[in-house]
Amino acid sequence: MFVCLNKVTCVRMYNYVQEYWKEEIKKLKAKIKKATQQEAQELERRLKWMQETEMAVVISQEQNEIQTFKKWDLDIKYHRAKMEKRELDKEFKDSKNPLRVVFVCAMWLTGFDVKCLSCLYLDKPLKAHTLMQTIARANRVSEGKSNGLIIDYIGIVKALRKALADYTANVGGNGGTDPTVDKDELIARIIETIEKAKAFLSENDFNLQMLIDAYDFKKLSYLQEAANAVCGTIEDKKTFTTYASELNRLMKYIDRDDITDHTRREYEAIAAIYAELKKKRKHVNTTDLMVMINTIISSYIEIQHMPTMIREEPRRFDISAIDFDLLRREFAKVKKKNLVLKDLEELIRMKLDKMLFANPERINYYERYQQIIDDYNSEQDRATIEKTFMDLMDLANSMNQEEQRYVREGFASDEELSLYDMLFREDLSKNDIRKLKEVAASLLQKIKAKISELDHWTDKQETKAAVDNLIRDTLWAQLPECYDEVSISVYRQQIYEYVYTRYKEAA
Repeated sequence: MFVCLNKVTCVRMYNYVQEYWKEEIKKLKAKIKKATQQEAQELERRLKWMQETEMAVVISQEQNEIQTFKKWDLDIKYHRAKMEKRELDKEFKDSKNPLRVVFVCAMWLTGFDVKCLSCLYLDKPLKAHTLMQTIARANRVSEGKSNGLIIDYIGIVKALRKALADYTANVGGNGGTDPTVDKDELIARIIETIEKAKAFLSENDFNLQMLIDAYDFKKLSYLQEAANAVCGTIEDKKTFTTYASELNRLMKYIDRDDITDHTRREYEAIAAIYAELKKKRKHVNTTDLMVMINTIISSYIEIQHMPTMIREEPRRFDISAIDFDLLRREFAKVKKKNLVLKDLEELIRMKLDKMLFANPERINYYERYQQIIDDYNSEQDRATIEKTFMDLMDLANSMNQEEQRYVREGFASDEELSLYDMLFREDLSKNDIRKLKEVAASLLQKIKAKISELDHWTDKQETKAAVDNLIRDTLWAQLPECYDEVSISVYRQQIYEYVYTRYKEAA
């Protein structure tokens, strides 16, 4: 959004931008012809974006405006027709719409919310409430956007400081504080944060300059080595993440020439380590370590077939013969243990989320996982990493067994097992357990059938009540006699909450 001094300036600025926009498109076309294949792809993407981008002037109508604009040799009729025939406000609010640039004078400065607006050009004196509202246009948080960029052509900082002081005078008692930061102070903060990050890396036995100077595969190797160095403990990872994320935030507010090339290379190396640390390893189970683990485990797994009521032929895993000492020795050979442990921890956490969503009664697995991680972090001793690895491996194997438990219990799905676990009591007889399994399977089928009949069942009170009543009636009619009124009421609530969460999106 470009905020102009007056309406005539809006149209003049629109014309200027069209001229330079077309010139830039010609330059891009020329660059594409000379670029490599990889460079050409990025340039063509930019060219396509520029060619698709539409711009508009948005100003209020006034008497004799056609004559007024004619005096400046400008045509307002084209812009007025666009404003009258189209809903430009809705188009501009749509992040996927090609209308991406608007020139305004007073309209859309206040009371007009555009979350996807990322850049605001100010070339008009504004103050107080109007200035605050205008700046807020660009600073709304949206997907992929934490803040906006404001380009000040008219020197509005003084008015901004006054407005901010006025509007924060009674907040927290810091009315005299200037929230703006001078460019020199910003650059000094960037350099200071880089030095802290370098010192932290050095304390963890990694020299950042090695990464900066490296090329090709050596650079990739150093990148993993650095990521491994800063994730020895949760606290280490948090410390480095704080430095790196702060740098990423600060660097958005400076121009390329504000810092030296060497400082920029240091920042880019730190940012690369941070990106490596955040990287989601989609194929973590195919890394060298996981291949090694799977090879060892496969040598000792015994697969037993067992009769079942379901169509799929189940497999029962017997891992009692796995040689964990062999696993420990193999893990000792791995160089980047911290990264491997991070990958394993992440893999288990994702699996836990899935298992807990399917069956809330598995909370003990999460508690066990959390205890392993807490014990590791409390030690603050890198020598405990192998013990933590083995604990996590043991937990992972237990989770694998738990995921197959529904087969051993004779259920057709993990969902039936979930209802059974919620209703299970330690004082049940064998006959009661048999009956309880029948209730769990029957109840799940009834719930699914009822939900399939209802349109967006969680949207209306009466449809939610229909499902709740079905659960109540089934429990009352089918549970063993040892379940009293109080316990049935508790189980009914638990099962309803599970069903609401599990099948909320069902039509």
